[in-house]
Amino acid sequence: MIIVCDCSPLVALALCDQLTLLDALFNNVIIPENVYAEATIAGKPEAVKIAAYAQGKVVRAANPLPAQLQGNVLGKGETEAIALYWEKSADYLLVDEDKGRRFAKTNGITIIGSLGILLLAKEKSLITSVRPFIHILRASNIRIAEFLYQSILRLAKE
Repeated sequence: MIIVCDCSPLVALALCDQLTLLDALFNNVIIPENVYAEATIAGKPEAVKIAAYAQGKVVRAANPLPAQLQGNVLGKGETEAIALYWEKSADYLLVDEDKGRRFAKTNGITIIGSLGILLLAKEKSLITSVRPFIHILRASNIRIAEFLYQSILRLAKE
């Protein structure tokens, strides 16, 4: 299975020291060049962890702005991630931000977010609990709505 990553979920998983869950869950992890550039800006949270993890996973889209994305309000990283999703016939687009998720859903793209990765990892017995990781994320500058927090815990049976 192939997953193409956007920036925010990479930061979230890096905060939890769980980037390697992506390798455990997917055969091929693709990080678009623009996402890598955005995630590894000096001083950005978790930039060093993401740079180390991304070795051998960074890919440039052949057509970084397909017709479906022209004039759209997505950022460069999200745009290239979506382009690579189509280009590589990926199974999932890893995206957390609302704009990217809405566009993906509207265009038939299968999405998963950082919390979905944690749930999947628990389902596959790669982690024993999602709760501690969600607490790490909530203690950072990552916003998780209360209803989403409760839903994830309910789905995880925690």
